[in-house]
Amino acid sequence: FTTLLYTIKFEAHRTCNFGMGSGRSLGLIKVVFPILLWGVLEATPLRFKNGKFRVAQFTDLHYGEDEFTPWGPIQDINSDHVMHSVLSAENPDFVLFTGDTLTGNNIDSNATAYWDHVVLPCVQRDTPWAHVLGNHDDLSQSHGDRVTLISHDMDYPHSHSKLGPAFLAGVTNYFIPIYGENSNEVEGMIYSLDSGGGNVPVQVTADQIEWLIDTYYTNIQTYGHVPSVLAFHIPVSEFEDLYNTGNCVGSLNNSIEAIPNKGLFDTIQSLHDILVITTGHYHENDFCCPTGNKLFCQGRHSGYGGYSNVARGSRIMEIHNSSITTWIRMEDKKVFDRITVSLNSVF
Repeated sequence: FTTLLYTIKFEAHRTCNFGMGSGRSLGLIKVVFPILLWGVLEATPLRFKNGKFRVAQFTDLHYGEDEFTPWGPIQDINSDHVMHSVLSAENPDFVLFTGDTLTGNNIDSNATAYWDHVVLPCVQRDTPWAHVLGNHDDLSQSHGDRVTLISHDMDYPHSHSKLGPAFLAGVTNYFIPIYGENSNEVEGMIYSLDSGGGNVPVQVTADQIEWLIDTYYTNIQTYGHVPSVLAFHIPVSEFEDLYNTGNCVGSLNNSIEAIPNKGLFDTIQSLHDILVITTGHYHENDFCCPTGNKLFCQGRHSGYGGYSNVARGSRIMEIHNSSITTWIRMEDKKVFDRITVSLNSVF
């Protein structure tokens, strides 16, 4: 039943945007079904399975790049293959898209149609997901601003994306609890910050950092100490400083530029339960650097859109009851750079 609704939504939206077939009748279906059926299918809470919860990170997919050239659509097909390959190999419990899912500045007026294309591999597998926005997602000519994209994504029953507090910069400032397999106890957490870009300034503001701190400590009071992931698109320059210590796994091929962030790195260091911090933006980086009890990481470039001379893949994060293990899964199914961090780690 869920798959049928997904298919109707995707096909209707694609037809309306690209003019394939009878747009009027399918457009009516897209309006009627959300009103009559879609709203009753809310996202099922995330849960551990067999003592673990596995997350696949797809970053910088850049769908829609050069859409009016032969090259562009071919890259999207190649990106489809990356996602299907990783999902098939890892069978994750959750997919985390960490920004620049679209090259919005190359897209005319069909951003949400591309969005439907991107999430289709998850839809086909009934795999839940969430989005963190980047600096290219919201640059299409129309129907592609930050609120529209995330609101559209939230129409899907398996989407855990959220519109964060309106008083904060950006849109994707929120958290997602992960519950025990057979209980209502929270056993893990995913936090998201919007690092901006595109039609909003590239920044992490003091208000966002205050929100993160307040939310983190409120969650500890409510749920206790649980292993947590923090995701945002653009890393801060301290990531490169860590890499230069020589204690990291993975590669840094693109230098990391400073962004206005009001002490984000030091704040994260003080939040004990956040064990893995994962980012995107720099397409040829995929390192993880240990410090304290944390891993500061860059995801593996997942999309064939955008610059890159590296093979594509995904960062995988597997959350356990007091630790997180992460590794890189490549499009060709190879695995490397496995590293573990726990609540009690001291690097």
